[in-house]
Amino acid sequence: MIDSDKTIFKRKIYSSLLEWKNNDSDKTALLIEGVRRVGKSTVVEQFAKNEFRSYLLIDFMKASNTVKELFSNHSDDPDRLFLLLSGYFNVRLYEHESLVIFDEVREFPRAHQLVKYLVQYGKYPIVETGSLITLKMKTRMTLPSEVRSVSMNPMDFEEFMWASGKEMLMEMVRDSFVNKSPLDDSLHSALMENFRIYMITGGMPQSVAAFIETNDFSEVEKAKRMILDLYRNDIWREDDGILYDLFCSIPPMLNRVSKKFSPNIVKKGTKSNRYTKRIAWLCGSGMVNPCYNCANPDPAISQYEDRRNLKLYLVDTGLLLTMMLENNIGDRDMLYQSILRGNLSMNQGMLFENMAAQILVSTGRRLDFCMFKTEESNRLQEIDFIYADGRNVVPVEVKSRHIKPHKSLDRFVRKYGALVKEVYIICTLNLRYEPGITVLPIYMAGFI
Repeated sequence: MIDSDKTIFKRKIYSSLLEWKNNDSDKTALLIEGVRRVGKSTVVEQFAKNEFRSYLLIDFMKASNTVKELFSNHSDDPDRLFLLLSGYFNVRLYEHESLVIFDEVREFPRAHQLVKYLVQYGKYPIVETGSLITLKMKTRMTLPSEVRSVSMNPMDFEEFMWASGKEMLMEMVRDSFVNKSPLDDSLHSALMENFRIYMITGGMPQSVAAFIETNDFSEVEKAKRMILDLYRNDIWREDDGILYDLFCSIPPMLNRVSKKFSPNIVKKGTKSNRYTKRIAWLCGSGMVNPCYNCANPDPAISQYEDRRNLKLYLVDTGLLLTMMLENNIGDRDMLYQSILRGNLSMNQGMLFENMAAQILVSTGRRLDFCMFKTEESNRLQEIDFIYADGRNVVPVEVKSRHIKPHKSLDRFVRKYGALVKEVYIICTLNLRYEPGITVLPIYMAGFI
């Protein structure tokens, strides 16, 4: 098995850490949110090694009772607390030159509760990793002004290409998008080939390391199964079997024509309110990305979200593929070949849509879809994704095979055209422009 902890990848979040160090580390602690195994600890430790004279790392998943008692017994005396922690971990701390890292702080909320006072104490910059929502659920705390949060997502396609040593190719993709000029067909084909590998591998550093070091999808699957086992163990620690059943229902739910959450898919005869808190936990843990129906496509999208009407996308498409195989939604070798050849079936198109959701989240956008009616049709129309851009909205359709027809998109533009700034179809084709629509290859979607 590949030890991804020894594999260091270039991650975009590093620049956010550096900006915090240079501008805010004397005024705020930094909370890095993200699902487990997304690479939070690795990038923070790399940051600490590169940018500080020394660092103290406390992993609360592994911390002893002795360490936890130090926080309880010396919370009112930071000098004493850090002296004892320094001795326990055998790390010399230097004022303003050493970084203190509270890793997986949700496992010991008491440490997070002290951060406000440790920031005011002011001798050592502090970085936390964990989940703000799960911290809130455990402590009922709001985020104090002394803590700034930033989200970390699975490696996006550009980071995957960096890890593969193909930085120049991604520079060409960026230039193509900015200049609104299609790439040469041979480059487009090469990029789609790489993107299909990325879909199988996913963006979790452990699975990316497995692929790069072995070029063997069997090793990639082992890495992904280990991550999923870790998530399932976390779920069982948190709740009874209902949360577990909810998590396992995501692939069959996305495998339907209507991908909206349905309690009957989890367990027949159950109602939505049984799962409300459990959905919140899955979202808070970072395991899923929620996508809400926007009842009114207005730039203030979040004010019009119908949170009872939602879809649940898995945080990483590579993990979704592995869950599909576990649920017997396709034979592994056959599914791999379908993906690598670009011959996704209608059911396998759920991978493509989940990937589009993953990409949009990686750009910092909320996920919303839009259901609407028009005078010309009594049927509800649906747009896969919609997001605000200033005073306008941008509808996005995802097409894993053919881009036409796109009747819902056309009807949306006719009805809400005054609000529409850009219109995108994310697909497998090379960049091109149709009247009022940008046809965008999925490997370029991270630049919108």
